[in-house]
Amino acid sequence: MAFPKEMAEQARRRILEMCQDHIRSVLDALREACILINAYQNGDESLILQHYATVLSHVEKAWEVKRTIMREVAEIGELLTAREDFINLSAEVNEIADYCGAIAYRMTELSKRRWKVPQEILKEVSNLAEASLNALIRLREVILALSYSSGKVMELALEVESAEKTVDSIHRKADLKIISSRMRLPVLLLVREVVEFLEDIADNAENAADIARIIALTA
Repeated sequence: MAFPKEMAEQARRRILEMCQDHIRSVLDALREACILINAYQNGDESLILQHYATVLSHVEKAWEVKRTIMREVAEIGELLTAREDFINLSAEVNEIADYCGAIAYRMTELSKRRWKVPQEILKEVSNLAEASLNALIRLREVILALSYSSGKVMELALEVESAEKTVDSIHRKADLKIISSRMRLPVLLLVREVVEFLEDIADNAENAADIARIIALTA
């Protein structure tokens, strides 16, 4: 017979495993979105469509995992400490998945409509995408650390903060280049949305890392 403390620990481990699956799916979505951006740079429309479908697949997987986490937390109830924090962590991570889908959609529409973006702008977008990917990779390390070391969570969360600052710096430069460019207004608006979403991804990653800190303190 399992005692309440043992049951709580088992429940916590299950939720942590789900959170790890969640961030893995979202990270895969962002990786595919980065590849899609590079495919747009190279003018490869078939590759763009292929990666767009893959991004959507990962986004749907992320939603499935989020729903599972919500259901599991509801079933466990008060047995799980920091259950609201797990819900908030899942929400922050899943919002990143939605941003990935939005980025992929806009880049795909640019390709379908044969709307051209100057290479110097695309280079900035690509740099920003890589920086946002780095922030998300750091977040994944934080979430993995929740399973074994609260001290490591605190240490790795600082790396997420640093990565987010890098994204902010690149974003400011990219945004200025976009608004001072001579792109057609519809193109400018779509590209600007893409860079905003990439910055939002890093912001969400930082928020999620803060929530992970709280979860680590309740272990």
